[in-house]
Amino acid sequence: MLDVKNIYKNFGSLKVLEGVSTQIKEGEVVAIIGASGSGKSTLLRCMNLLENPTFGEVWMDGKLLTPVDPYLHPEVIMASKMYKKLIKSGMGSDSAVAKTKAEDLLNEKFSVAEGKEYTKAIKAIYEENHIDINVARQEMGMVFQQFNLFNNKSVLENITLAPMKTRAKQMIKDGKSKKEVKQYFDEKAMQLLCRIGLEEKANVYPSTLSGGQKQRIAIVRALAMNPKVMLFDEPTSALDPEMVGEVLDLIKELAKEGMTMVVVTHEMGFAREVADRVIFMHDGVIAEEGTPSEIFDNPKHPRLQQFLGSIL
Repeated sequence: MLDVKNIYKNFGSLKVLEGVSTQIKEGEVVAIIGASGSGKSTLLRCMNLLENPTFGEVWMDGKLLTPVDPYLHPEVIMASKMYKKLIKSGMGSDSAVAKTKAEDLLNEKFSVAEGKEYTKAIKAIYEENHIDINVARQEMGMVFQQFNLFNNKSVLENITLAPMKTRAKQMIKDGKSKKEVKQYFDEKAMQLLCRIGLEEKANVYPSTLSGGQKQRIAIVRALAMNPKVMLFDEPTSALDPEMVGEVLDLIKELAKEGMTMVVVTHEMGFAREVADRVIFMHDGVIAEEGTPSEIFDNPKHPRLQQFLGSIL
């Protein structure tokens, strides 16, 4: 479903992610844990390009979301002038040796010599595999720490806004009237509100809601797009303790239904109970990953042992 390949993210001289790779399978629930500043949220935001990776690639359903990273494609390396120069210089008459030397140099410099063949190789990979990020985002729901509801729109309008923007035009082309399209999306939104027991809040504004209600509405707003994968960025961190449970219960319900999810969380009990796999991040890398049992009952990395010891 999601394939993260060798992601680096720098903010100026600050290195936040350093070569992170992982795959999220369809139907899998992955919890990302770690101390503040470990790179958890940045990794999540790189998955849907709210942050553009400095290096590396993100793939969704076999489609490339980022620009091509030459370092990840041997065919691009082999098409570069660097590869040709290595052959000529005698560093390796054998192509495999030359390729290895080229990769070593790329690993140091993260750049490839320019040339027509090189450019052609990158273009071929891009054209064959790339998908526009705005199209891909329609299948990736995102839930933020601070809800990010539109305060000048009602709850119903918050939920219907994205589906109306992306799908109404095609429905009208197919013969539906504007009134029919609006009614269709309003009914879908009401079904989602009924699901979380907040149908009576359809016409109120977010400022009148509790934190737990806002977050549940933020979740169903994302669900209104029928996403293939849901990304949660610490969905309970801005909530009062008594409101955490109602949000986690909704996420647990989605997990039972088979929704693919990546959840950055500080809720260790939730991660243990719901996740199929837990990723522990430290200093911008995946320091350890495994099943909840492996991570919580038998942690191997010293920093993970320390982290769990301080919070459990």
